[in-house]
Amino acid sequence: MKVAVCLTTFNRVDCARISMEIMKFNWPAKWPVVHACSHSAYEPYLEDLLLPRPPRPLTTGALDLLAASIKSAVDRFNADFIVHLEADTWIMDQQVILRYLHKLQADPDSVIAASSWSADHAPEWKHSPKFDKRARHALARLSRPLGFRYGIRQTRSISTQFFIAKATRAFTQMIEELSAQEDDFLEKVLYAAVLQRFGAKAIVGMPEREPVHPKYRNACEALSLYCQHWPSAEHAPSFEQEPHLDPADRLQGKKECLATAQLALQGPHMQRLLESADLRYYNGDARRSS
Repeated sequence: MKVAVCLTTFNRVDCARISMEIMKFNWPAKWPVVHACSHSAYEPYLEDLLLPRPPRPLTTGALDLLAASIKSAVDRFNADFIVHLEADTWIMDQQVILRYLHKLQADPDSVIAASSWSADHAPEWKHSPKFDKRARHALARLSRPLGFRYGIRQTRSISTQFFIAKATRAFTQMIEELSAQEDDFLEKVLYAAVLQRFGAKAIVGMPEREPVHPKYRNACEALSLYCQHWPSAEHAPSFEQEPHLDPADRLQGKKECLATAQLALQGPHMQRLLESADLRYYNGDARRSS
């Protein structure tokens, strides 16, 4: 199968460079990387094709980067499958991707493999000062073992952060036709488009990460996925800044996750993150909260 990686970057360029070092130096199967980037100061690195894009607001910009990278992956590299990763989303183990590629290949009805962008509200209800919310937490705790998903919202969505898809003409045409306003939820826009075009059977879920928020928002070890916005544990947001974070979130940032992975080969940007005492350089002025 011909696979291409579509990497999209707004302003987390240091994350993007390390993501490429993970792929190019440590993934056994070598796939071309198409990098759509809207950061004006970014210079080519390890990508096979760089697509400079104009900076745009969050939602419309994300869709522009996504659509441009997928189109070029198909046009330039004749990809049968595309793997989309946002710059700050690292997959350490390529076997995770291969496993889902084989699932897509084996199922003729499938089109895209991804988690939802779902949120579990029970954790925030548990410590709420309001009695009715604490009661909702109790109801969720009692009903979950029975198979009910009370308190889990936004399941009708597809995580645009990381997904794998068959690059069929129908899929690429769907992506080309996607439109979104700045106040839209892109994950819901993509879900609705896939459902309308291909039906529910087209979506292969990633149960390892469900529900995404809050437990797996920053890391999902079962997918070897790490997407914290802070470079190290020292820079992790406080409980007051991000009350949904649990202690594990505060004990690791990108630096700690990279060190734990113990990848065989380290590129210069990995080494700088691991060895620098001053990480103010990392990703420039990009936000460091979740």
